[in-house]
Amino acid sequence: MNARDLCLAIAVAAIWGVNFSFIKLGVAHIDPFVLAGLRFTLTALPLVFWLPRPAVAWRWLVVYGFAFGVGTWGLVTLAVRAGLSPGLAAWLLQSSAFLTPILGLLWLGEALSRAQKLGSAIALVGFVLVVMATDGATSAMGITLVLAAAVSLSAANLVVKRSGVKPGQILGFVAWSCLFAPLPLFALACASTGEAAFAALPQQFTGIAWASLAFQVYPTTLFGYWVWNSLMARYSAAEVSPVALLVPIFALVFAWLLFGVVATPGQTIGIVFILLGLLTTTFYQRLSLVLTLKGWVR
Repeated sequence: MNARDLCLAIAVAAIWGVNFSFIKLGVAHIDPFVLAGLRFTLTALPLVFWLPRPAVAWRWLVVYGFAFGVGTWGLVTLAVRAGLSPGLAAWLLQSSAFLTPILGLLWLGEALSRAQKLGSAIALVGFVLVVMATDGATSAMGITLVLAAAVSLSAANLVVKRSGVKPGQILGFVAWSCLFAPLPLFALACASTGEAAFAALPQQFTGIAWASLAFQVYPTTLFGYWVWNSLMARYSAAEVSPVALLVPIFALVFAWLLFGVVATPGQTIGIVFILLGLLTTTFYQRLSLVLTLKGWVR
């Protein structure tokens, strides 16, 4: 990527990293399902009145809206409300990088490369270490919820691929699919807390709550996905995807700056293994090619 586009990609990674802290600020005031429902309501409206519906079947919009809106960010928001730190939530959500190829094998019949197998094995060690390092200061329920969200995010990634949406219609695809996320999220809010989740909204919408919601909708979802998918359309995935490794790093930094949250030693070791797994999956094939060309590996 040229310098301008690389800076844009890094800026998006920083926005996505700090978004986890904004979620934490929001759930301190608003029910997590209501907060997520409002996020996707504002993501879809009024944008769907300006963007044409992408040329894909309705079922893909419905499934993506549920998987991305409810299954991914509804569960992440609930996990942060359950006490999981923003930085750790971001790292655990990265497991979708390994779950996506596995689901692709099961659903689309795509073979796993050696890099994906090795990277997944290394990262799995990291996830086990993170879970084993759970103590009284870390929410076991939060970890479970984020891992479930990672599975849902992997499914959402495959839905985009399976739908056949064109690169120029990605923003419209996100906006139109988000129409199908708010109602299930609001229904979950009613099922969990009843009418109280909505009755208290006028008092709960402080300046911090508004800032949390606005940041999740506009910089994170609309701007972030527009820039990221535009770069994915212009460059190869191998050039753009490694920048996503910065997201959990930014999340850890902002969680420390805003809330003073630091990972435990056991979690830190696990995070290092997850990072090694991500790096292996991303760079293993290119490194092997370079070594082979130089005659160091046969």
